[in-house]
Amino acid sequence: MATSTLIQAVLPSEPELQSFASAAAQLLIERQPRSPGSRTGSRRAGVGLQHFDHRDYAPGDEVRHIDWRQTARRRQPIVRRFESESVADWTLLLDASSSMAVQGAAKWHAAVSIAAAMSYALLQLGHRVGLLVFGTRVLSECPRGRGQHHYAAIARLLLSLHPTQAGERSELGACARHLHGATTVFTLSDFLASDEMRRDLGAMAQRCMSLHAMQVSDATETRLRLAGDFDLVDVETAARMPAHASERANALAAVERAAMTTRLRSFCARSGVAFTDWDIETPWQHALLRHLVQARSNC
Repeated sequence: MATSTLIQAVLPSEPELQSFASAAAQLLIERQPRSPGSRTGSRRAGVGLQHFDHRDYAPGDEVRHIDWRQTARRRQPIVRRFESESVADWTLLLDASSSMAVQGAAKWHAAVSIAAAMSYALLQLGHRVGLLVFGTRVLSECPRGRGQHHYAAIARLLLSLHPTQAGERSELGACARHLHGATTVFTLSDFLASDEMRRDLGAMAQRCMSLHAMQVSDATETRLRLAGDFDLVDVETAARMPAHASERANALAAVERAAMTTRLRSFCARSGVAFTDWDIETPWQHALLRHLVQARSNC
């Protein structure tokens, strides 16, 4: 993947991640919208019999749950956590096609923040989380794992990647064979494809337990800053189209972009896919919480 001329992505800070995880906890404990016949998971931290992981002791914890060996090793009280109730396997799909690289890769940076925040919050709740980065094919993968140490692996992958600047198309269907077993899938993309990836989303919905689609949009993309006649070049396919820069052309481009979003939203509503269109001018925390609230209300 190209790395030379794009700015390195920056992940949300630890306080930002902790704040979001706290706000989103109740929205992520239970399963989001489910496809007909789907199954729920069966693991999260709570009261149970099987050991899950460790955390620092907090006032009110039962003394019998203290792990004395870990306490001696770390020189502070450490308690065991146990499995109970329901958690799930989640896979995050992150679009690294060339359309995500335009405008200084602003959409990519925004999507990386969402992927990091979702991973962090889900892992805190005991979910298993994996990451697939795709273009024409799956470009990178972090297999599903559990625990806060796994966030470090996802973060390293996110920080190591950039979208390819030209020639990389969006082929969401390439991820399908990597989705082993029932899982919740959370897709981050601008969905700039011939059919807004509706066919691939429909096929994906049949393979997973529940499906989220978050469209990453940038209003500045539809504003032509040049004057006169010129050719527009599709960064993914290299197709050329003559254009004339004017306010009318900008307005028509905005209308067509809105129409694409409307088609995608309607398809997702019919197919049981939790969908949100996010303009990156809106802070990612607000957009992601809004998406999770809407998804939960529709499940």
